Amino acid sequence: MTHPSSPTSRADKLRKLIDQPFVGFAPWVMLSVVEGPHRLVLAAALAFGLAAATTVIGALLGQRPKILDIVGLIFFAALMTLATVADSGTSAWLGNWAAELSNVAIAVIAGVSLAARRPFTIQYARESTPREYWTSPLFLRINYVITAVWALVFALIAVVGYIGIGLLHEPNNLWTSWIVQIALIVMAVKFTAWYPDYATAEPRPASGGRGRSADHADLLRPLAAYLIPVGIIVIIIAGSAWWAGAALIVVGVIATRKLHQATRVARTGSAPQDPNPS
Repeated sequence: MTHPSSPTSRADKLRKLIDQPFVGFAPWVMLSVVEGPHRLVLAAALAFGLAAATTVIGALLGQRPKILDIVGLIFFAALMTLATVADSGTSAWLGNWAAELSNVAIAVIAGVSLAARRPFTIQYARESTPREYWTSPLFLRINYVITAVWALVFALIAVVGYIGIGLLHEPNNLWTSWIVQIALIVMAVKFTAWYPDYATAEPRPASGGRGRSADHADLLRPLAAYLIPVGIIVIIIAGSAWWAGAALIVVGVIATRKLHQATRVARTGSAPQDPNPS
């Protein structure tokens, strides 16, 4: 029996983490969040370092480089080099639009992989799925859906970024540069973890519905919880409109609690009992 803290156990946990598609997206997300005027070289360097680290760790664990790893290393290295040698005008333009270009690139990569009938998330799913399931309709459908969700999310992030930069002319707008983009990423990460269980859950005979993994409340709960730190930020920056932040916190707390209760009901099949019945 393997001890929980043994090297083998730690390697298995690390391999399971590296197998997740959101790890491949992490460098791109970092670039999108950190990038901005006068921060492009830093953002590209951090993204390149993270992409290199995940690629090397994956190789040490016996995994092949993924398309996101390869494209990312090339893209971040080229961006970092260009930002370093470019004139001030080009550097300023890249500082404003590099994140949007990277978001569009990801959406295109995901879309092309779908059109080619090789959704890119299959590369990650195959690392942890027995070979006999690789061609099953369910396995393929799960990866088609997850890849499509990521393509949509990055397309939406690009649109949100364009609104901030192109329409509002505010590259550092808190909502368009961070809050909305992070919310979309949070939902995509949660969906990636949630959907395979949902798609494979067995129907519950008594109710005719799906099993506990089909719980939609569990999918929405991270977004509800995200309203709480957003509310705190709004209170800090909103001045006289602090009440908007307070409202977000109240909604986040109530929604998180309600969704947590709904998750418990979905998992147990019954509502929680009132500890103090009248």
